[in-house]
Amino acid sequence: MARRLLRTARRHREAVVGDQPTTPSAILARTREAWAALDAALVHIDPGAMLRPHTPEGWSLRDILCHLGNPWLTAQIEAHLDGREPTMLSCYGHEVSVAPDEDMTTNDGRNAWHHRALRSLSLEQVHARYLDFRGRTEALLLRLPETEGDVIYALVPFGDIGRVRPAPEGTPMSFPLWQWLRGETWHHFEDHLPAFQAAAR
Repeated sequence: MARRLLRTARRHREAVVGDQPTTPSAILARTREAWAALDAALVHIDPGAMLRPHTPEGWSLRDILCHLGNPWLTAQIEAHLDGREPTMLSCYGHEVSVAPDEDMTTNDGRNAWHHRALRSLSLEQVHARYLDFRGRTEALLLRLPETEGDVIYALVPFGDIGRVRPAPEGTPMSFPLWQWLRGETWHHFEDHLPAFQAAAR
């Protein structure tokens, strides 16, 4: 396994900062609540409503669910823990080439590329992909030490997927792991949940 570049760990903070969980177990607990709320909404949304355009960009709820099932960060941390490099297939579930007009340095550009790559998936395939993401993410959070949330991780260039690894404090594009996880777990789901809940009414 590649030698980890870790800052000296200070005493771990409380499991919650403000209203934000910082330990893997606290992150998982809040994420499970968001997953349960999403599940409760999904059972009341018919397939037609899932497929209708929902956003100004033309995304449907099916597209948003596919977006929520993106395992990029989970795959990055899995690869780090296993001592291997991340791959496009493990991070995104596909190996579709990036188009010249898709800017991978921006969230909008990455989302547009990802949306194009996966738009042919059926609703059933999207749901299966989402459940696979959940299983992998839950297993990852259970695997991480409780102190890992405070470890600094940085995103460094690596093809079209980047590489997320522990890094010294002050490294560009670096944050405590709990902040990285926030954007891919509970906060991401809570952000998109109202759209599904509104459609379920």
